[in-house]
Amino acid sequence: MQKKSVWQRFGIFFYDKWRYTSLLIAVVAGFGLVAYTTMMRREGFPSVEIPVGFVQVVSLGSDAKSNDQTFALPIIEAAKQANGFKKVQASSSEQGSAVSITFKDGTDVQSELNKLEAGLKDKLPQNGARVVYVKINASKFTPEGDDLLVSVHDESSDADAVDKKAAELASMIKSAGLSQVKDVHNFPSFERNVNPVTGESKISQVRFDRFYDQSSDKFLTSTLVGVTGVDKADQLKLYDQVNEFLHSARVKDANIDGEIALSFAENIREQISGLQRNLLEGLAVVLLVSFILISFRSSIVTALSMTITVLGTVAVLYAIGYSLNTITLFSLVLCLALIVDDTTIMVEAIDAGFKKGKKYRDTVLEAIGKVIRASATGTLATMLAFAPMLFIGGILGKFIKAIPVTIITSLGVSLLVSFIFIPLLKRATYGKIIKHKKREFHPAGKIEEALGNRLSSTLRWSDQTRQRRILMRLGAVMVGLSFLVAGGLIFSKVKFNIFPSPKDGTEIVVTAKVKNSEAASIDSTSAVTDRSLLLIKDVLGDDLRHLSLVGNSGSASSQGYGANIRLSPMNERKTGSVDLSRKLETELNASVPEMFFKVTPQGAGPPPGSFSVQVNADNEQQAYVLANDVKKFLETTSIKRPDGSEAKFIESSVTPSVIVTRSGNQRVVTVDARFNADDTSALVQLGQKLVEDKYTAGYIKSIGAEQSNISFDFGFEEENQESFASMGKAAGPLFLAMFLIMAILFRSLLQPILILTALPFAFFGVAAGLYLTKNEISFFSMLGVFALIGISLNNTILLTDYANHSRDKGLKPSEAMAAAIKERLRPLLTTSITSVLALLPLALNDPFWEGLAYALIFGLISSTLLVLLVFPYFYLIDESFNSILGRVFRKVLRHKTRKA
Repeated sequence: MQKKSVWQRFGIFFYDKWRYTSLLIAVVAGFGLVAYTTMMRREGFPSVEIPVGFVQVVSLGSDAKSNDQTFALPIIEAAKQANGFKKVQASSSEQGSAVSITFKDGTDVQSELNKLEAGLKDKLPQNGARVVYVKINASKFTPEGDDLLVSVHDESSDADAVDKKAAELASMIKSAGLSQVKDVHNFPSFERNVNPVTGESKISQVRFDRFYDQSSDKFLTSTLVGVTGVDKADQLKLYDQVNEFLHSARVKDANIDGEIALSFAENIREQISGLQRNLLEGLAVVLLVSFILISFRSSIVTALSMTITVLGTVAVLYAIGYSLNTITLFSLVLCLALIVDDTTIMVEAIDAGFKKGKKYRDTVLEAIGKVIRASATGTLATMLAFAPMLFIGGILGKFIKAIPVTIITSLGVSLLVSFIFIPLLKRATYGKIIKHKKREFHPAGKIEEALGNRLSSTLRWSDQTRQRRILMRLGAVMVGLSFLVAGGLIFSKVKFNIFPSPKDGTEIVVTAKVKNSEAASIDSTSAVTDRSLLLIKDVLGDDLRHLSLVGNSGSASSQGYGANIRLSPMNERKTGSVDLSRKLETELNASVPEMFFKVTPQGAGPPPGSFSVQVNADNEQQAYVLANDVKKFLETTSIKRPDGSEAKFIESSVTPSVIVTRSGNQRVVTVDARFNADDTSALVQLGQKLVEDKYTAGYIKSIGAEQSNISFDFGFEEENQESFASMGKAAGPLFLAMFLIMAILFRSLLQPILILTALPFAFFGVAAGLYLTKNEISFFSMLGVFALIGISLNNTILLTDYANHSRDKGLKPSEAMAAAIKERLRPLLTTSITSVLALLPLALNDPFWEGLAYALIFGLISSTLLVLLVFPYFYLIDESFNSILGRVFRKVLRHKTRKA
């Protein structure tokens, strides 16, 4: 009797202890279901800790240079001594100074800000200046850490009266004892400021807010109240508690009209609902495809096994402290395309065993022994394919860490489920008596059998003569290379952006800045704002559902407003948010000349990058000469992409002379611009090269600015690119680990190389999918590439492993691979078709994940076709090479023996 492997003994132990295994299934599935439905807190995207601190100084009555010397420089010097310091930038105006401090990743920013505040307490003037130290949190709406903002509004235009109602509501929320509320802040339109020179106290208006809701169809004067949730608050529960309180009798009796103006809750509900729908549709697809390609009973087992895998993954995620958010939910949807392999392989292997008429227990043992090595190798290889994402640093790494954690967890759970739970589930669906002679109806059986026969017979035919062997194998290599080259050419035409630009959504943001801010007052800015709001309503029409606007007097460079607009649902609109944003921006800039407008459809991920050229201002006069020359150059220069298309710099501006800006200790004059396209990651690099090529030392001297030079600041884009590059650096060692695992399991150094040759098979499909659907090369499309690495390797491992078994039985290489194709065609097709169909709803219904879904779909089609049509001939080439090496080795060995 053949000795059982460790895997076989492990699997049959759980099969024999069927009562305990049944209980284990119930515990895993039950705990995962409870964790998913009630225990895991809900949030939109994962909370991202940005290592940035902000010091704001309000000091009226002084000019910009005085505030720069009195406040900005001492803060900069102190910041440079902080632990984890990376860089600092400052801006000073007649109203005070603002200092932004960037720390190294992993720094306790709040602790360093506290130290900074204590150290500067006696160094900064205290006569009337107000200094605020704030840790920036991208997942909050305000520096105070608010999770939602409530608008208190009134049909009158009396901002002071609304302020009083807002203060009363803030006090009421604080005293209401809401379990999800930690703190409440109100942001009044009027504040008392002290002139540090005269000591005079004066109440003045510093902001003007507006609120619009489609139900009332009016733009109302408002004041915002910020609500901070408890630590790790459930955003949906927080929203529901506050919303219920706002509509309670207590608030109505106080004659206060308050509505939630900004919250993540509505987006979270939409995201979770959409991804849950995709998850259920994916499982339904698994059920359908398994029924068509394998059998009805097998389809039930496959769907049950994948459901248990998903619930088991959720249980692990809850245990390690993860929330239910867009990233974890999407990862679970993506898992369907990956975990179907383990499940389908085991189900199909047990099904195949039924045909031999063996006892069920023997069938299970044989099935585990037959597929476990290939299944385990493929699973481990796929885990390693996603492992580089665990090493991504910075904001990007924090944002996406849940993806590799979720996928690697699900793959591990899937492997365990395949040989621990599936044998028992399969046995339960067949009852106590298995009728081996009775076959279930397979609707696609004849097609699958005909395809397998055709592929196998062609392979055998190619091996009948030496000429055919050479031509067919050379042809396979040429086909593979042709697809690889074609993929490269198509990729050169696809835009690059680390975080993809939005395709559609339900939110847009309007940012408005007064052009001649030195001559503007808050009253005039407010009046212009109200004119622009009427135009916004006119352009958006019925698609405008909700608007919350915050206006401010600001400094000379920031006077204006920011407005968050919520649109009607995507399925109720004829025009996408991107097109609406472009139209609105064009109309506003054309019709309201007093302001400059930027309208942006909301996406996800870290803050978008910027393009800023910083000019050394040791000599202020020469600095402005150079800065204005740079501004003119940007306005008249086009950026050429590698594919020949062009983009332009737009809305360039130079720091006004009434503002003093610094990068570190160095005073600079900044030229800011943005692009008329969304592929920021590629354009900042191309733009930098254009400026560097133009502004050589000789050219700078020729325009009379020889004491000035230039540097660049791309905001968060620079860190995103560094983080993205770190993923590539980790890929090399992990591919080596992947190779070693396959070498150990296959006991060969050549076959892992053979299996890895399948990786480029998906390259053409990914490129074509992104190009045809007008999506970008981004971090998310790269996720599709990682997933395809796992799927492609699984497919080739399956074929290679079975062919190896057949070779061990004495079959020649062509016969062994022909048998492998016939035997493994069904699980290979089942995996690929299931994955494509499961991802299709995600591609069609969710613009945010569209690029990734299409990359996977087209890549799967490309990979599957080439694995079936090309890879078998690669295997024969490898076997021929092995045979030649073997003959050479034996000849050398015989020669040495004779000499001896």
